Amino acid sequence: MVEQAVAGWYPDGQGNERYWDGSSWTEQFRPPADAPLLGSGPSLQSDGAFSKFGAVIKKKATDLKAAKEELRRQHALDAAAAGALVTSGVFGSSTVEIYDGGYVRVASWPAGAAVSTPAQITKDTPYEKLRSIKFTRPSQDTAPGSNSALEGAVGPAVASLIKGGKGLMKASAPGLAVAGIAHIAGAEGRKAYLTVVTDRQIHTLTNQTGKNPINSIKRAHGDVGLALEDAGNVVLAGSRVPAQEAASASGGPSPSDMGALGAAQAGPTLAERMRELAGLHADGILSDAEFSSAKAKLLDSL
Repeated sequence: MVEQAVAGWYPDGQGNERYWDGSSWTEQFRPPADAPLLGSGPSLQSDGAFSKFGAVIKKKATDLKAAKEELRRQHALDAAAAGALVTSGVFGSSTVEIYDGGYVRVASWPAGAAVSTPAQITKDTPYEKLRSIKFTRPSQDTAPGSNSALEGAVGPAVASLIKGGKGLMKASAPGLAVAGIAHIAGAEGRKAYLTVVTDRQIHTLTNQTGKNPINSIKRAHGDVGLALEDAGNVVLAGSRVPAQEAASASGGPSPSDMGALGAAQAGPTLAERMRELAGLHADGILSDAEFSSAKAKLLDSL
């Protein structure tokens, strides 16, 4: 009925009235107490258009509110099921948190974002059920005898030219032309990947920060990726072994050797989660049974 409604004041579903100019909504609002019984245009009461139009708006507002409350409710339940934070770390420009209950939170920048600082996990970052986690080493670390990253990027002939030394590079036009390619190929060879598969999506992360491939590869973050993989596999196996022990058992680095591993990055505390649950319960979003169950799961994670 939107296209048939004449200009006038109509309920916005939020307790106020908003002016419809006949083709679109304006930014004019007013409280119902100041409004006459009818719109400024011709009366719509006779054919019921006014009441139908207001009902549509009210339903949309109600549906939107219900959807937001459902998201808050599910987030609180997931947070309770996640349990205690096992470990967290910065891998490239992403931040990853792994929880004892087999959950993970990942904060990443949108594809193509030219940023050098890692994305931060906030209270609204969703808890996702971890399905698998895999760290892939840089191609430069592959077994001897395999093609190098440089050769794979520019071909054997050009790679031979680059490997011929500075004199050959300076003495030939092709040598000058491929100098930049050598840097890029070398950077690609240092790129590592962390693939995190959850019940919602697949996160493919790299140890690259920013868009420039030449100087944005963080090799030290490979150690972080390995430690995150170890911790993820520990919680997937249902073990409560600390992430430090898992890293030591696999020959990985200790947290003291990894500046990027998030020892200083703390997840939400138990008190914060309890306050969030209590607030949702007070608002009626969580039922008594859901609140009791979520609270019990939080206490069990200690």
